[in-house]
Amino acid sequence: MQSAWLPIVVGAIVGIFVGLVGTSGAFIVPTLIYVFGLSQLRAQGTSLFIALLPIWIFPLIAYARAGNVQWRLGLLVAIGLAVGSFFGAKFAQNLPEVWLRKGFGVVLLSVALRMLVK
Repeated sequence: MQSAWLPIVVGAIVGIFVGLVGTSGAFIVPTLIYVFGLSQLRAQGTSLFIALLPIWIFPLIAYARAGNVQWRLGLLVAIGLAVGSFFGAKFAQNLPEVWLRKGFGVVLLSVALRMLVK
C-alpha cells in the first residue's frame, strides 16, 4: 500500500501547474494514469470527483483579486458544461478505453498546437 504522502505531493505539484495555466483535467488525468496506474475511465471519473471538491476556490481567489474572471460568462459556460458533460460521460462509458485515451490525446495535442501557432 502506498503512503498517503505520495498523492499529496503529486497533487501539490499538479496544483502548481493548474494555478499557472488554469486547467486541471489536462494535468490530473495523465497523472492519475501514469503515476497511479488508473485506467482512462477511472482517471476521468476520479478527475471529476476532484473537480467536484471546492479546492478550486483557492486559485480562483488570486485570479479574481487581479480582475481576471469573467463571472457571467463563466456561469453561462458552466450551465452548458453541466448539461453537455452529463451526456458525454454517459456516452464515454460505452466506448473502448483505447478510443478514449487516443481521443483525449488528440484533443490535448490539437489544443497545444493551436496555442503554439497562434
